[in-house]
Amino acid sequence: MATTSDRKLWNRDFVLLFASSLLVWISFYFLIPTLPSYIENHLYGTPTQIGLVSSMLTLGAIVARPLAGYALDRWGRRGIQLALLALFSVAAFSYHFATSMWILMVIRLLHGLPFGGATTALGTVASDVVPSAQRGEGLGYFGLSNNLAMAIGPAVALSLFRPGQYSMLFTSAGLVALGALLLGWFVRYPTVRDPGARFTLTSLLERRVGWISLGTLSLYASYGGVVTFITLYAVEQGIARAGWFFSFYALGLVLSRPVSGRVFDRQGPNWTIAAGLTLMILAYFTLGMWRTEPGYLLAAFLLGLGSGATGPTVFAMAVNVVPPDRRGAANATVGTAIDVGIGGGSILLGAVAQALGSYGSMFLVASASLLLPVLIFALKVLPRYALACEQASSK
Repeated sequence: MATTSDRKLWNRDFVLLFASSLLVWISFYFLIPTLPSYIENHLYGTPTQIGLVSSMLTLGAIVARPLAGYALDRWGRRGIQLALLALFSVAAFSYHFATSMWILMVIRLLHGLPFGGATTALGTVASDVVPSAQRGEGLGYFGLSNNLAMAIGPAVALSLFRPGQYSMLFTSAGLVALGALLLGWFVRYPTVRDPGARFTLTSLLERRVGWISLGTLSLYASYGGVVTFITLYAVEQGIARAGWFFSFYALGLVLSRPVSGRVFDRQGPNWTIAAGLTLMILAYFTLGMWRTEPGYLLAAFLLGLGSGATGPTVFAMAVNVVPPDRRGAANATVGTAIDVGIGGGSILLGAVAQALGSYGSMFLVASASLLLPVLIFALKVLPRYALACEQASSK
């Protein structure tokens, strides 16, 4: 297999991984807008129960990511990734058996385990197969699989499946997941493993990316407010086309990721982190101050640009400061930080919104809260990353 330095960016294995990841995320997004309807109309669940079911998948992903990262580094990429994709497919089909709220919660938790593990595996293998000199650009492109699925999955699910057609929905989600497994089968996986790796806390979480993960966690805490409350904010402000937020957000991501990746590869993370954080601060500030549809859509676009700059950068930094047989753990550590940040941020910002009586005011607080990741990246992450790169180049 060609080394990462003499391989094209869009090589055969990268394309297969991208397509496999796209199908994983489409299967995931099939259920995001439709499962609440299933809970409400078929299981007669309450809004609180809908939120609880949604949190089960996140909990499963948080548990699975470090374990998957260890397994990828200990036993290698191919077997672990294919097993996780197979389990993800089984979990998607298993919604047919969700005849009660408790069974659905268990299924959702069990779905989150292979989802968190499979997405960690896909990102880790992607970092293996992209040319090392284009890692930022490559991971930026790879992240577009999530963004494209965000545009495709919910739209297809809502247009093809009507309330009551849940059996067809669950079957389709499972078949799409099987497609991801089929594509993954044909990937030529690099031989990267450490048979002597011991199962300890330090083997599950990579300490060398601790500050990167802390900065990422604080960064995504504010994003938790968008995921949870943006639709309610649109209702509060009388914005009719609430769903357009995600279209403009995806547009910003698509435009930002390739450019920011190339900047990272050529000039390092300083510019991409600074630009990304600035754009995200402006996005939340715009949501809080310009409470009309134009402001709403402009904020979505700015947030997409900012997220597209920061997301691939933190993952590229993480895999650059660890040896190849610790990339799984590094990816898992940063991915877990994102999950914890989104989950914890939604709870904290929900309390802020309740205290202030306005989602618009909550977004102003979210804008101010981004000063914390600014300080963490400026004082800890970027200086330590520069030092690590200097030490690596001197060897």
